[in-house]
Amino acid sequence: MSQAMDRVSVNGVELEVAVEGSGETVVFVHGAGIADSYLPVAIDPAVRGHYRTVRYRRRGYGGSSPVQGAVAVSEHVSDCRALLAELGVRQAHVVGQSYGGVIALQLAIDAPEVVATLALFEPALLAVPSGPRFFEQVAPVFQMYERGDRVAAVDAFMTAVGDSHWRENVERTVPGGVEQAETDAATLFESDLASLGAWELTAEQVATLRQPVLYVLGSRTLPVIREGRDLLRAWLLRMDDVVLDGATHFLQMEQPSAAAAALADFLKRHPAAV
Repeated sequence: MSQAMDRVSVNGVELEVAVEGSGETVVFVHGAGIADSYLPVAIDPAVRGHYRTVRYRRRGYGGSSPVQGAVAVSEHVSDCRALLAELGVRQAHVVGQSYGGVIALQLAIDAPEVVATLALFEPALLAVPSGPRFFEQVAPVFQMYERGDRVAAVDAFMTAVGDSHWRENVERTVPGGVEQAETDAATLFESDLASLGAWELTAEQVATLRQPVLYVLGSRTLPVIREGRDLLRAWLLRMDDVVLDGATHFLQMEQPSAAAAALADFLKRHPAAV
């Protein structure tokens, strides 16, 4: 299932990129931990063959340029925007999960002309009532990582946001995904999770969105994610909801066919304007 990736230079760094197919462009922005988490959705028949798909590994993941310390959400937004420009894409359907969903949201706010539609797979909106409880839950995981137990810390974090079967669920659809998470643990703990706490989203920002928005939720996800979905729903004039029954926060890897079908249906109903 692995695919060869090219390297594209943007903003003084290099990003690994895989571009396939033809038609309207769909760019996938992965979350924290597993760089190829959107691979099974991108290659699903419902998506492949109908769209030009762009998957890339963010800074600090895989063979993309390494990071030192926290990289701000705004920098990842700039990377995505510059990558699309480098590929000659004027407008794209933007799909993001977890931390990648945050990047997708901010891109749509900062550069609305670039974003045709916005598909959010459980974006990490943590400024909700159960947010502090979530941070308390994962605090021991950070301590584990700081003690040098990288593999155990990754396992504990992925179990906390998914479930105890996350390894087999990931490997079933993203072979090598567990190794990716372990190899890129420093980016997960020292960059993504660190910068996420500094990111803010306001109702006024969300009110500027005019793109069609899809929200995909796993029925077994965390309370903090459910509250984030409810917050977005309250702020947006219109948002399509899809619930994947039995899925956790890793929904696009656990149920890629259902996720791809939901995405494809949404994209067919909202073609790009350019």
